Amino acid sequence: MCGFALSQHRNNRGTHFAVVVFALLSSFSAQAQKFIGTRLEYLPEEYNMDLLEVEMVAESEDWVSFEQLVPNLGMGSGVEWIRLTLDPMTENGKLIEIQNAGIDDLTCFMVCDGKIIASYPSGIMNTNDKKHQFGTYPSFPVPLVECSKLHALFRMQSNKPMIIPLRITGPRKVLEDAHQRDVLFALYAGVMLVMLLYNLFLFLSVGDRSYLEYVLFIFAVGGAQLALNGYGFVIGAERWPWLNLRLIHLFGVFSGLTTILFVQNFLRLSRYVPWLHKLLNGYFLLYLIALVLALIGRLELSYQLINFCAAASLFCIPGAIITIRKGYSPAKYFLLAFTVFIFAVFIFVLKDSGVIPYNAWTFYALPMGSAIEVVVLSLALASRINQLKRESVQAREEQLRVSQLNEQIVREQNSVLEERVTKRTAALESANSIMQNTLNDLQSAQQQLIQSEKLASIGQLTAGIAHELNNPINFVASSAQSLRRDFEDLSQIIDKMKEIDPSTPNLHEEMAKLKEIFRNLDIEFTQREIEELLNGIEDGTKRTSEIVKGLRIFSRMDGDNFTMAQINELIESTLIVLRSNLKDYAVVESDMGADLPMLSCQPGRLNQVFMNIITNASQSMEESGLAVEERKVRISSRKVDSIGQSWIEVRVKDQGVGMSEAVKAQIFDPFFTTKAVGEGTGLGLSIVMGILRDHNAEVEVETEEGVGTEFIIRFPL
Repeated sequence: MCGFALSQHRNNRGTHFAVVVFALLSSFSAQAQKFIGTRLEYLPEEYNMDLLEVEMVAESEDWVSFEQLVPNLGMGSGVEWIRLTLDPMTENGKLIEIQNAGIDDLTCFMVCDGKIIASYPSGIMNTNDKKHQFGTYPSFPVPLVECSKLHALFRMQSNKPMIIPLRITGPRKVLEDAHQRDVLFALYAGVMLVMLLYNLFLFLSVGDRSYLEYVLFIFAVGGAQLALNGYGFVIGAERWPWLNLRLIHLFGVFSGLTTILFVQNFLRLSRYVPWLHKLLNGYFLLYLIALVLALIGRLELSYQLINFCAAASLFCIPGAIITIRKGYSPAKYFLLAFTVFIFAVFIFVLKDSGVIPYNAWTFYALPMGSAIEVVVLSLALASRINQLKRESVQAREEQLRVSQLNEQIVREQNSVLEERVTKRTAALESANSIMQNTLNDLQSAQQQLIQSEKLASIGQLTAGIAHELNNPINFVASSAQSLRRDFEDLSQIIDKMKEIDPSTPNLHEEMAKLKEIFRNLDIEFTQREIEELLNGIEDGTKRTSEIVKGLRIFSRMDGDNFTMAQINELIESTLIVLRSNLKDYAVVESDMGADLPMLSCQPGRLNQVFMNIITNASQSMEESGLAVEERKVRISSRKVDSIGQSWIEVRVKDQGVGMSEAVKAQIFDPFFTTKAVGEGTGLGLSIVMGILRDHNAEVEVETEEGVGTEFIIRFPL
């Protein structure tokens, strides 16, 4: 009952408002025949100059009469001149009123017999100077003078369409009409304000963004209508001429932007009509461009763009129809509201174009249409609340139904799932057992492959070491045989000397024979040879000792335990072991840094690292086309200090064929090799990488095809 009473009260209030508006419009409609546009004259375009002298303009013979009661000069950037011939006997003391508050610059000159007797500069309308203005429309008094010819010349300029609804009447009538017009727009402003506050309250209560957008829409539409009809002074716009000149443009842009946001959200265009949602986004950008044009002073172009964008409201009609067909009932109210508003806009445009008469009904069509639109859209938002409630209830019911259905399905499937889980668990346990056995087999195979790689390396080293040891040993053996022969010669002389008796009488003859034996055996040569053979045996012994020492370092019993070692000693021992193997491949040059600190490492494993890298470097030059003595493997070591960190850097560089980026990316992968089948396992560098990771060492490979490769190993200290 309360709701019905409130509705009845609103209907009565709406009826009273309609009666008042109808009465006011009826009184205004009688004024349509009082416009005197046919008495006005205008100058052609070549006279549209601001600097023309008024007397020359007044006496010009090129004036052209209008045929309409309400002339429409259109939109232009130049100055327009209008002349009105007055009757000084019957029209003196009356007011000339131009019922258009949108003319930006308007000045009236009273010319009597070719001389200016009065001028009424109003400049930008709605300024503080209202000496010659009754109400919101510019008005100019006809002077009390005696003259044969009395003209009123109007110089006007505007960036909006210049429609000239001009009449001559008494001051009392002008004030009465202005009062009635103020009452009408006060009612209009009251309706808009009530709708604004009502929907603002709903926004604060409900929290729906649509209400906030609608509040902004009401403010923009209402402000635009008041500004169009000269009520900008309500917000104090006359204090700022720059703002007052652009007030209609700013409200027009704001109205368009808020309309697009409201329509997109209210009609749910992104869901129901996506193409229209995207199209309105394009118009949104055009409105922003119009705003920029207005701010930089391109007011005429901005006004035209705003009018073009206003046509976007036509697309809201098919959008609302499509939304209604998809079951969204609040769109019915929206369709009604926008149909009324578009009809009002259509009448307003036809009036400005001169197609239909200029009267109160056509002039006030736009504010009346916007007021009806605002009221109906408020009903649409109320319907939208009910729609949202229904959708919320349906969603909860559907959610409850789905929840119950899911619960039933879960109960039914629990037993099936438990059975499947049991079977799957058994299958997984069986698969895990198989995978564990496979993993063990793979680990065993991997260890066997690594061991095979080590045995293959040991086999190659053994042959090289045997050859390396054989040379000094053979030399020592050969020297020993020569030394034995020399010793036999000396023994013969010693034996002869033992047989000589100093007391024998033929001592002189015995000594002569002994000297003869000396000459025959060339004792001096034998002495030199013995010296050389002893030196050779000593060198061979030292060489053998070095090889044995290198082998001892290379195969240290603590090789798999971390201990302090000298990197240079490890590299040198590796080179001793590899010397015989490398001589057919390359020449090794070393540049070892002096006084390198001891390093905590696994010596035996690092020897394996250096052996693999040096061997690969020497073998990589087989296909380079260089002679063996031209193939250089350069090995260097040094200590590096940088940014609070220290490390030992070892570089191994060759002059081989280099590697491509694809090969470089795989060289440390297990079983990857560039050698022919059967010539390599592909585990060498993979083992190297594992050993270096255990030592927290970094390895960097620099390579270029056709130039060579350099391995850079950094051991942190």
